Amino acid sequence: MWWLDLDRRREAIGSEVVGTQVDPTCVIEPGAIVEGPVRIGADVRICAGAIVRGPVVIGEGAMIGNNAVVRGPSALGRGCRIGFAAEIKSSVLGDEVAIGPQSYVGDSLVEDAAYLGAQVRTSNHRLDKRNVTALIDGQVTDTGCEKLGCHIGRDAALGIHCIILPGRSVAGGTIVGPGIIIEKNLPAGRYRLAQNIIGDNQ
Repeated sequence: MWWLDLDRRREAIGSEVVGTQVDPTCVIEPGAIVEGPVRIGADVRICAGAIVRGPVVIGEGAMIGNNAVVRGPSALGRGCRIGFAAEIKSSVLGDEVAIGPQSYVGDSLVEDAAYLGAQVRTSNHRLDKRNVTALIDGQVTDTGCEKLGCHIGRDAALGIHCIILPGRSVAGGTIVGPGIIIEKNLPAGRYRLAQNIIGDNQ
């Protein structure tokens, strides 16, 4: 179950990252804030206005864009790209993940090479304050988590303004068009909203 893997990996981040470990090739631009226990790899760039609050691990070659926020316990794999004013909270991102501007990824597991367009939002708690549930083998399962985002598989791509409800899973390789609310698990495929365009003369 993917959320158990997420919890295991977050716990490891919290216990293994001690103090500040920043590779000398890392560039932290003026105005960026890095605080708490962090491990930052080679050739990372943290742009002006960005905030990184540990415990956080950032893999080599990653980039944290202007005014973006990364809150631990979180891990960003090699070559991750976090866009302007995006927020990553208590999440694990694989290698070469791209998160678009003004997106929010909370309490989620995002596999390698996934792409999230601008303003994609993961929801991580229920309005009725009950534990988040997930559908496993056709059965609704209590995850035991009050806060839980989503699982996005390897090479999945989500268009601008997508919203993912808590506890949902998007299969690897799936392409989701702009503006879709993901209310249930999505098997691999391509999804888009139908458009009914009516001209001025109709």
